[in-house]
Amino acid sequence: MCIAAPAQIIEIDEEENSAVVDFGGVRQKVKLDLVEDVTEGRYVLVHSGYAIEVLSDQAARESLEAWDELLKVLEEENLD
Repeated sequence: MCIAAPAQIIEIDEEENSAVVDFGGVRQKVKLDLVEDVTEGRYVLVHSGYAIEVLSDQAARESLEAWDELLKVLEEENLD
């Protein structure tokens, strides 16, 4: 199973066609070869080091909420 995670674009390097993105405090460099019209502050779905989709504001909120719920469930399971 493959999972893409939402991340916010912090900084774009046009020369390398890459960006630094933030996954809730964890920053990573990703390639932008598969997306267009990205700007700092927008959210993208990231899979295997590539931004694969630019998210609308609503889709970003919904995706982040789903990830928060998943993390809560996993934390609860680890506490049991």
